[in-house]
Order: sequence, then C-alpha cells, then structure tokens
Amino acid sequence: MTDYFHAVADALGLPRCPEITREEAEKRLSPAMLSYLDESRRVDNGKMLRELGVTLRYRDLSSGLTVDD
Repeated sequence: MTDYFHAVADALGLPRCPEITREEAEKRLSPAMLSYLDESRRVDNGKMLRELGVTLRYRDLSSGLTVDD
C-alpha cells in the first residue's frame, strides 16, 4: 500500500506521507483502520484479462496517474 500512496504523491507533486512502524500504527490508528491495512492485498488481474477479455485503459498505476483528462 505504501507504493500506491508514494506513486500518487509523486504524480501530484506532493510530499510523501511519513512511514511509521507497526508498533506506532497500533498507538495512532483506530482498530478499524488497522484491520483494513491488515487485509490489504495485491491482486493479480491475469484471470480477469484472460477470461473476460478485458482491455485495460492503462497498463499500470503510473500510466493512469499521468493522464490529463
């Protein structure tokens, strides 16, 4: 998840959020937010592409972030 937030900040020319340890997160974040972060996963879209024949508009996150619509 850190990579995502860094990419968004970089694309928008914003400073990156500070990174904190798990111990610090347990002190500062709500149980709901900790649960959300614990359940975050990377996903593989290969099956969707193969079985549904989907064509993605952008090949990766950085390609989508640099588009001016």
